[in-house]
Amino acid sequence: MNFDFPIEIIRTERSKSASIEIEDDTVKVTVPQNLSDLRIEELIKNRTVWIRQKLKIHTETVRPKGKEYVNGESFSYLGRNYRLKCVSEGAGEAKLKNGYLTVSLVTDSSGVASGGCVRQSLQQWYQARALEKLKEKTKRYSAILGVNPRSVDVKEYKARWGSCSSSGDVTYNWRIIMAPHHIVDYIVVHELCHLLEHNHGPKYWKLVQSVVPNYKECREWLKTHGVNLTI
Repeated sequence: MNFDFPIEIIRTERSKSASIEIEDDTVKVTVPQNLSDLRIEELIKNRTVWIRQKLKIHTETVRPKGKEYVNGESFSYLGRNYRLKCVSEGAGEAKLKNGYLTVSLVTDSSGVASGGCVRQSLQQWYQARALEKLKEKTKRYSAILGVNPRSVDVKEYKARWGSCSSSGDVTYNWRIIMAPHHIVDYIVVHELCHLLEHNHGPKYWKLVQSVVPNYKECREWLKTHGVNLTI
């Protein structure tokens, strides 16, 4: 295929229709297993204008600068920003206290705590909160959709916000807990709907829309702001 942008073709038996998404400056085309190369090329050609627009937006999105893990630095949790406050007491734990994201520092033999220690404490806090909140939201939306996931867990993904296995195990990217509530809700619904529709076809998106009417706006928000959900 002769296109001037990177393309990744993903063939899967789970998909009954084709879908195109932009991830990490790459055009990811998910298609049914038996769809011909010619048909795939036609689909991409028909969406070229849209693809170029999305790639342009993706390229122009400001990448976050690396965190320094110092007092006053801003960190997001459920869509709200909290200032970091490092204190020299405790056992290296992080907690949300008095409007600050407080981290107790564990110093080395020279009496200095590294940024790596602060980051580790923050990540452990975020992962614990993510598992707690996502289990709550999963339980609530499972009742609405009439599904029963086998398990709920969090992990770190590089290029996705969640996963739902064929056996009913739902896993979320813990970083999504930095996003506003309605974005987190969308991700939960997105994964739970796969327990009923194991693809991204029209029936699947209609099901998502029945619970999250503005799901398209949520998808666009993640494409634009998802890169900033990091510590």
